[in-house]
Amino acid sequence: MRFLDKLERKFGFLAIHGLTNYIVVGQAITFLLVATLRPEVAGRVLELMEFRLVDFLRGHIWNPFSFILIPKNFSLIWIFFTLSILHMMGTALEQHWGAFRYNLYILVGIVAVVFSGITFPYHSVSSYFLLTSVFLAFSYLYPNIELNLFFVLPVKMKWLGLLSVVLAIMFFFEGNAAVKLEIVASLINFPIFFGADIVRGFRSKQRVREMKSAKRKLDAEPFHTCAVCGATDLTHPERDFRYRDDGAICSDCLGEVSED
Repeated sequence: MRFLDKLERKFGFLAIHGLTNYIVVGQAITFLLVATLRPEVAGRVLELMEFRLVDFLRGHIWNPFSFILIPKNFSLIWIFFTLSILHMMGTALEQHWGAFRYNLYILVGIVAVVFSGITFPYHSVSSYFLLTSVFLAFSYLYPNIELNLFFVLPVKMKWLGLLSVVLAIMFFFEGNAAVKLEIVASLINFPIFFGADIVRGFRSKQRVREMKSAKRKLDAEPFHTCAVCGATDLTHPERDFRYRDDGAICSDCLGEVSED
């Protein structure tokens, strides 16, 4: 985090405040264009916005950024739902991190996806899994916030985040090499920003488990053991134990030892 602090001090003035608003508005405009234009014209618009290395080399220099303005889907019902969720999550992340770090999170994802596209020049990359990384970040930071799935069923974000990971893994194994690389590139910003916290949290939980295990073992061991009959405070909790030079003596054996 110190590295990020240094970057923010030097380049923080470059941050775009309200970045999510621009992405949401851009996707809404793209949706309206595709919905209202003739299919062949709409298809051409999408082609101009998609990132492919071959198109970039032909002069489409806006492609490395315009592809993020293509919605995940073009359903009238789902576009409202997905853009509303994206706006809510992106705004929350910017408030949590600040504009610079949120911008950097998105930028790292964009750069990684573009590089994955360079590896496969004719493959058209999408913003689908890049925006999934925003979903994962929000799920990690706010795991217990509930979202109404299908507008009805309340589900905590941590479970929805887990579901998105499962879906990404399914797409990964079903896709070709270009898709596999795109998915990894799209989600790489999440481990970069949260990997250290996840490892620390795992180690902390592991230490807690080890401490609890040690405590259970300690609790299972007797504190007093009679040197005469071997009775303990666990096997015979009703007995009292006294200590002499030769060790602990339980109350039942104390009289016998005294007589001897």
